[in-house]
This record gives sequence, structure tokens and C-alpha cells, in this order.
Amino acid sequence: MTWHTIALIAPDVYQISEPLGAIEPRFGVKTVSSYLVIGRERAALIDSGLGISDLRAEVEAITALPCLVLITHSHWDHIGANAQFDETAVHELEAAQAAQEPNVAAIRKAMRKPAAQATLPAGFDPAAYRVPARPATRVLRDDDRVDLGDRTLRVLHIPGHSPGHVAYHDGANGLLFSGDTACRSPVYACCAGGDPAALLDSARRMAALPGVGMICPGHDEVITKEGWLPEFAANVQAAVSGQVEGTVRGGFIKGREFRFDTGPVWLPV
Repeated sequence: MTWHTIALIAPDVYQISEPLGAIEPRFGVKTVSSYLVIGRERAALIDSGLGISDLRAEVEAITALPCLVLITHSHWDHIGANAQFDETAVHELEAAQAAQEPNVAAIRKAMRKPAAQATLPAGFDPAAYRVPARPATRVLRDDDRVDLGDRTLRVLHIPGHSPGHVAYHDGANGLLFSGDTACRSPVYACCAGGDPAALLDSARRMAALPGVGMICPGHDEVITKEGWLPEFAANVQAAVSGQVEGTVRGGFIKGREFRFDTGPVWLPV
């Protein structure tokens, strides 16, 4: 079994997942996902995951087209393989952060645990793990378009989880690549750079998008439930406005957890 799990989820769209939960289960997710979107003239890789194995080789086994890496946000688990690619793009508010090597000492420590060792690729050395800095070759702004030939991705600035977080909307095919701002696994607005009010605005913006039939988040499974985005927005509003009571958590991640059918939402204490 290879490190990456690859699935065709829509015509010319592949989900490439890595078992992040086996390395550090306290994040509350099973996997971290990248998405390969193939157009007529070029391909886009939305996020590059952990960088634990050769992601570029996986991409090149699927398509020979030139590939641009489009980052939803600059957290370490979404930029790990950036340095394997020639072209990367990130929102202007996170360009500086994406160009710096993140501190992954805690993850190296977690990788030494038996459960992680049993999952990591043979011969992988946790002590050598790092996420090399890779300055973006393109800076993105809200409402930019990324042309892949016969397919266009629209950039939507959706902060809340992080200041420069973006989604990529393939309106012609009903796809929304939502990163960590909308997913069934925990949506964290309680960590550094989190903003509950911005999260609510972003959730409302996504809910207003017409014709979204598949939501492709940064973690865990894709979402195809009709009406999920409006339901998610209503739940974020209930949490942010104080209509429901959250539970204060003081462990690995600190915040107030609100549990909903759409998934947990975490706000600052």
C-alpha cells in the first residue's frame, strides 16, 4: 500500500488523501486531502498535504500536464509538498507565512509513536521530517480566476480558520474546494489567526453559491448532502451569536466546542 490514497471523485478530479489522524489523532481528523483538477491545458493541485512521500510522482502518474499548486491556506499540513513543484499560488495575506519553514518539531515527536510508525512509509525517518520553505510564484486575491484550459477555478477569500484562507469554486461543474473553512471534521476558529465573525461571513458566502453539488474539504470525506452549506452557515451563526452553548476544552486544542450534525465548530474561549 502506498502512502497516498487516490480516488476519482468527479470527471478529471482526484482526491489524494494522507492518514494524518494516524500520526496525531488529537487534531480530530482522519485524513488530510489534496485535490488534482485536470483541465485541457494544465492541471491544478489544490493543497499539497504533508510532504511525507513523493506527491509529484503521484500527480505525474495521473497527468503529464504542467501542474500549478493552489493553496487554500498556509498551515503546515496543507503545504508540505510545495517544494516538489515549480509553481505555487497562495492568497496575498498568507504569502509571507507560506514562504517560511514551519516548526514541525511536535509532529516529528508524534511520528515516533508506535501507531504512527506502523502507518508511515517504510524507511521514513521522522527525525528528518521538515516542510521546506517554498515562496509562492503567484499571489492570489479574491475573485481571481485560474484558467486550466476548458476549466476555470474562481478564488473566494473565506477567512475564519486563517486570515488568507481561500476556496476554489468550479462553478461550471458544481464543485467547491473549501479547505478547512467548511468540513465535517472540526472547523477551528479558535487557533492563531482564527476569527469567528469572519467564519460566519465566509459560511454565508459559501451557502449563497449556486449549484454546488460536491464540497471537497481539506480533511476527511467529500460532502454531497443537499443543503449542507446553508445548514452549516446556520450552525455557525448559532454558535457565534450565542444561541447555543459550547463546551470549553482545555486540552491539545483550546476553545469552545459546539457540536452540530454538520460537524463540530470551535470558537475561542
